Amino acid sequence: MKQTGIGVIGCGMISGIYLKNLTRVFQNTRVVACAALHPERAQARAAEFDVTRACSVDELMRDPEVDIVLNLTVPNAHASVSLAALEAGKHVYLEKPL
Repeated sequence: MKQTGIGVIGCGMISGIYLKNLTRVFQNTRVVACAALHPERAQARAAEFDVTRACSVDELMRDPEVDIVLNLTVPNAHASVSLAALEAGKHVYLEKPL
């Protein structure tokens, strides 16, 4: 079974529970990359959860291994990040409405 590639954008507090579940509970997903406005946050989360890549948002959007963008950004960035992901041909998951 092919694993679904997940790209996480937004590496604040809530990202920890998502990354824990995606890397330890769900066997059919693989977190491909983490991205954040503050690169050090993406690097820290990637290291904490054994994600192979921390990158910029643009790099994550261009990554062919990313099937779904998990948008964990602050509410005022949700629309722009989600629309960019959709324009890049990605599926999007977020908890807040556009």
